[in-house]
Amino acid sequence: MSRPHSTASSPGGFGGLLGVLLLIAVIVKFIWWILGAAALVGLFFLARAFVRWHDQRSAEYARYREAIAARADQQHDWVLRGDDRGIYGPEGAALMHYLYPARDQVQRLHRRR
Repeated sequence: MSRPHSTASSPGGFGGLLGVLLLIAVIVKFIWWILGAAALVGLFFLARAFVRWHDQRSAEYARYREAIAARADQQHDWVLRGDDRGIYGPEGAALMHYLYPARDQVQRLHRRR
């Protein structure tokens, strides 16, 4: 049979209270060190998030610049070939041909020579 536990022999009574009081005393004594360490950890994670955001933004901007360079190269090739899309763009060239059909015919005659 098991013996009933008395409160005097149960573990954690006075020792647990003393441990909690000691923990509270350490927290009160070093509160500024604890808050400073928490602030440093927070700043670390904030800086890491900023660096990740900046890297992502830089990659997006690099893709944007590559797209503009490719479009500029294409338009330059059109200009060298005498294509109106190089000056007005694809939509603008179609509009210019619609608005000024005689100009388009003169350019075609000039190209044949």
